[in-house]
Amino acid sequence: MTSKMATVRRNKEGFTPRQVKAAMEARSAMHILNAPSTKSLKYAIRSGLIKYCHITEEAINHAKAIFGPDASTLKGKSTRPTPKKTYDNFFSPPEELYQHNRSITVCIDHMEIENAKFLTCIDTTVRYRSCIPVQNLKTDPVFEALDKIFRHYNKAGFQVKIIKCDRAFIPLTDDMLDDMGVTIDPTAAGDHEPTAERNNRTLKERVRVALARLPYKVVPKVITECLGRRAAELLNVFPQKDSISSHFSPQQLIDNVNINYKSDMVAELGQMFMQLGQIPTI
Repeated sequence: MTSKMATVRRNKEGFTPRQVKAAMEARSAMHILNAPSTKSLKYAIRSGLIKYCHITEEAINHAKAIFGPDASTLKGKSTRPTPKKTYDNFFSPPEELYQHNRSITVCIDHMEIENAKFLTCIDTTVRYRSCIPVQNLKTDPVFEALDKIFRHYNKAGFQVKIIKCDRAFIPLTDDMLDDMGVTIDPTAAGDHEPTAERNNRTLKERVRVALARLPYKVVPKVITECLGRRAAELLNVFPQKDSISSHFSPQQLIDNVNINYKSDMVAELGQMFMQLGQIPTI
């Protein structure tokens, strides 16, 4: 994939070496004068406030086109932005959908993508997906990830009663029975849990698509983990087959929210790059 990110080298195309040199001198002059605004600098040049100055307004415009907004100026002059208007995304599904479905069965599995490991989960009632990054596939990290998933269901008013999984999860059985009050239903030796396997395949497909669109040659582990979580979140946006509702999405049924175009669909991961500075305290 070809990166669409603007670079100084690319921006120099279309300018002569003389114009680039003049632009560099204009940017340097701006900092010598302690970073006045572009408007103020142009006025000072146009009105003759700076004697013997060979910097032109055209060079100032070229500097902005080549180098973009000045990073140090952004950092030094940035102020705390006005908070955006918040939108109420709360959604309340009909209570009738929950009456006979408060106890649920979940299907779990391990998944590895590039340099990241996940615990994945999908239930057989709402078809809500979870994809939790884990440091490794040992008992403690997996147990902690399951605890997060169960707490999320409990907050929504559901209780996990049965866990379907392959035999790799058998070492967790005793702890789950004692601490979580659930029943483990492992597959036969050598088999894999089919629902969890299909869930993994779908998640991997979505993550691979997102990875292919990134403008990076090497993707850090933290971004891969973010893509895994995001893949599950976005799959929950759409109504699922075999769910308790063909109209309402898993996100609506579990999280009680709708996706918001203005806050959730601003840009895809890797599409935007910006220079950030700390909000000044002096």
